[in-house]
Amino acid sequence: MKAIPSRPKPTKVNEGLLKSWEFRDTNDRSIIRVLKAVGLLNGSNEPTDVYTKFMDLVGGPPVLGAEIKKIYAPLFTASHTPFNESPEKLRNLFNIHSGSATLDLQIQTFKALCESASFDAAVPGSPPVSSPVPPGAPGIQPPQSNNALGPAININLHIHLPENKTRRDYEAIIEDIGRYIFGRNSGDRGD
Repeated sequence: MKAIPSRPKPTKVNEGLLKSWEFRDTNDRSIIRVLKAVGLLNGSNEPTDVYTKFMDLVGGPPVLGAEIKKIYAPLFTASHTPFNESPEKLRNLFNIHSGSATLDLQIQTFKALCESASFDAAVPGSPPVSSPVPPGAPGIQPPQSNNALGPAININLHIHLPENKTRRDYEAIIEDIGRYIFGRNSGDRGD
């Protein structure tokens, strides 16, 4: 998925193209089925309009996110953010909704797709989505727009934390994020 925006749009995605992109293992061919399932390729393995939109570094992840939400609708009905669920919770969701013996591979594919997608940005041409968080909620700041400076830029930070860490380890990680990304000291509370 990460190779698509960095490569020219092909006329057809086939085994030869995958090999030229250095995907030489026979298991790599399964990506063609996945690309078809999420609407990036048509039945003839030719890139669709969704493929073209996904090539856009800014607008592409929300487009893929919308397609993933369609394909995996039962997961998004059961969880607001199934891509953040634990492996056990995902295994349960996939087992309920697919009942397949290849759960681990399905989960792995779902997670890999979600790494290249965005689920919190609007898809170009779609109606705006209202936020589930009420305006003025504590700790939530509405986006600020200054048209003189250009469009607002949102940065989403996804942190994957290991399960074997202590509460203090997690607190240190959060403090470092505050210090290095937001310029806050450990005593600052953002008030």
